[in-house]
Amino acid sequence: MTDFRATVVGSYPRNVTVDDTMKKPSVSDEEALEMIRWAVKDQVALGLPIVGDGEGYRENMYWFYQKRMDGVSMENMQYKIFGDAGFGIECARLVDKLGGTRWQLARKWKTARENAPANVQVKQTVTGPHMLARFTVNERPDLYPDDMAVARAYTDVLEQELLEVIDAGCDYIQFDEPVWTLSPDESTWGAEVLNELIGRLPRVRFGLHVCGGNPHRKRVYFGKYTDMVEGFSKLKIDELSLEHCTLHYNLMDLWESWDYKGDLTLGVIDQRSDEIESPEVIWARTLPALEYFGPDRLLLSSECGCGHVPLEITRAKMKVLCEACQQFRTEKRGR
Repeated sequence: MTDFRATVVGSYPRNVTVDDTMKKPSVSDEEALEMIRWAVKDQVALGLPIVGDGEGYRENMYWFYQKRMDGVSMENMQYKIFGDAGFGIECARLVDKLGGTRWQLARKWKTARENAPANVQVKQTVTGPHMLARFTVNERPDLYPDDMAVARAYTDVLEQELLEVIDAGCDYIQFDEPVWTLSPDESTWGAEVLNELIGRLPRVRFGLHVCGGNPHRKRVYFGKYTDMVEGFSKLKIDELSLEHCTLHYNLMDLWESWDYKGDLTLGVIDQRSDEIESPEVIWARTLPALEYFGPDRLLLSSECGCGHVPLEITRAKMKVLCEACQQFRTEKRGR
């Protein structure tokens, strides 16, 4: 495995303006595929060895799924507040048995794969069942009595789509669960539900990204990773992607209470700032993790997705990240 691998967490800026609507999808299937082709080629051109499909076709990381499945209504949505930072969103209503997805993830992944060279890994990013459950207003407690039951129902529909993705050739799936940092106590059952889903899928590389939220480049959840040790320790994953460089506490304290054996994607790029990091800054942010992880177990990235970051700033940040990783590998060989 290559040392100091650079990657994107998930979302990438769009190169087109999309008139999103709440009531119905606003991006056609072909427009979605064209967004993917462009985003993959743009990431590859920057030198990234691991890319995603850019997620530009999504309205956001929950409505995309909810708009395109049965059992969920986007009519008369209910406004919910999440966290203490004033973040709120209109949430879809669960009105019937969940199912009938129309996400076409396999087609999207195949399009991404076809537009990347063979030596570049293409991962499938997908919102996890805990977040989908929390961003749903459950009006059918007779079907799903609590959030955990709703999350398990989402795993059933995620399973079917991800089986198709894996059957198409994907060997690298990343789940996104930012709401764990809103409710760290729920990470325990969140991990159990996620493990159940992973256990029903063929064994590929599974990653989990847990951030503090990033709407409009602002953190909205502030729960500590160190409060999620019980949940983290249950996880059956290969890679964990965490914020680091702007946290209000020391991420490295987590490894003092959890003997984690997998790989770490470390957030060394601040996507909430327009300032372009230097290789020296990136190295200083990486150095603490080397006390716990060998270079072959470290991936370096932004703390969260760059979907809200101006394109040229994203390009500059990802380009310097790739250059820094190459510099770190060269200096390591020299030593």
